[in-house]
Amino acid sequence: MFRIPGTGIIIFRNGGSRGGGSYDAEKIPGDLSTWNILSSDSNEILTNTYGTLVKRSATLYHTYPLVRAAINKQTEYAIGPGLIFRSQPDHYMIPSLDKNSAQDWGKQFQKIVHYYFQKFGFYETQQVMFRGSLTIGDSLLYLNREKGMLDDLIEFSGDQIAWEYNADNYTLGVKHDGMLRPRGVRLINGKDFSFRNQKTKDVQLIHYFQKEQPRQLRGYPLAYAVINLAKNDDRHTDAAVQRAVMESILIGSYETDSSNPRMQVENMVGANLKKQAGGANAPTAGAGLLRRIGNAFGLGAGNMFTFKKGEKINFTDLKTPNAFFQSFKDVMTEYVGAATGTPPEVVKSKYSTSYTAHRGALNDFRKSYMTKRSCFARGTLQPVIKEILKDAVLNGYIEAPGIFQNDMLLESYTQGNFLGPIPGSINPLQEVNAAKTAVEEAFRLRSDVSAEYGNEWDNFIQEWHDEQDSFRGDQASEKIFEEENNREPEVVDENN
Repeated sequence: MFRIPGTGIIIFRNGGSRGGGSYDAEKIPGDLSTWNILSSDSNEILTNTYGTLVKRSATLYHTYPLVRAAINKQTEYAIGPGLIFRSQPDHYMIPSLDKNSAQDWGKQFQKIVHYYFQKFGFYETQQVMFRGSLTIGDSLLYLNREKGMLDDLIEFSGDQIAWEYNADNYTLGVKHDGMLRPRGVRLINGKDFSFRNQKTKDVQLIHYFQKEQPRQLRGYPLAYAVINLAKNDDRHTDAAVQRAVMESILIGSYETDSSNPRMQVENMVGANLKKQAGGANAPTAGAGLLRRIGNAFGLGAGNMFTFKKGEKINFTDLKTPNAFFQSFKDVMTEYVGAATGTPPEVVKSKYSTSYTAHRGALNDFRKSYMTKRSCFARGTLQPVIKEILKDAVLNGYIEAPGIFQNDMLLESYTQGNFLGPIPGSINPLQEVNAAKTAVEEAFRLRSDVSAEYGNEWDNFIQEWHDEQDSFRGDQASEKIFEEENNREPEVVDENN
């Protein structure tokens, strides 16, 4: 216990007495003495077991359907076939561009980015990196250069980082400064890689993971919170399968005082084998087969047991799966959904017929995957866009004066949005009408509705107007063409 000088605040240390008290969640002192406590350090909690955690999480992805579904759903909704870059340079910060010229420049640059993404297969790489980080914690992207030019974008799994390497300025294989700011990684082959080339200052390696705790240096797999749960679920499933196998064998018992069912079975088997083998050696062959199969006997068609009056065979009814199996599975799915930020309806791809419940589940899920999408776009895709612009300028594809001397100009030129899959509509007409009414009654902005569809308003509305003008022009041309074709030929009166 100690008092903070100059205040009336008294601090009681955990377990302290001296007239004070403490609270450590125990109702009775000592009743939680066996409760294992994890470190509050976001890195220390993993320093001893990170490699095992990664392998177990990867195993769950491959073998546990609920974890696999949660990871794949997050990837499909957040990334889909790959995020598309829509350029919107900040013309206020670029002296050489006004609003109109910035829009033209942005249209040209986003086409260049698209071709770079296609050239390097980076749309597919986005999926792999995002899914990999959810599965084992983190992913790496290496920007390969040949003769100073960007040559490829290569993804690596996070397990290539030497997690056991914890030395001065290294934690879990990540090199950092005294403030735990990452500077590079130590790979399992013993080589060090800096995130930036020390000579050119170009980005050469990107380390992507979902940061959840302050100063966190490595990513936590999405299945981190459900490893123990999955283990118990696996045991429950195994038990249910074992019961089903036992039931399929028709376990039974007989009630008899004088009849001998076992002898009857042996005689039936011997007779069947003799018929199948044929010849004088058939009984011997049958006996050898009986020795090989132990106490399992196969009966031919039409065989019957003979019992005296009052004697019978009772077969067990294991009721597999039992009445609680489905409810147990539903609860496990709900736990996995809660831990992974993926509603159970989305995990199972099984939605209620209720529009409200369906829409509520997807709205909840959107908050989860959009957060991850934004972090992925800012932490991984935005640095790639900057390097693509630098490479495009060096190759003469586009002009962007000052980007090599002024980092703020580079930031301004590469501003934009990353568009991914839109959530879609459950009832399209109803939802569009609701959005229309909300805009007309001034409850929402048109740009808000546009953003829900993955569009950035300023660029989108300009392109929409351009397309409308083109469409109306095409319609007008078609109408004139149609009128010309349908016009009746003039009749010339030769007498006049």
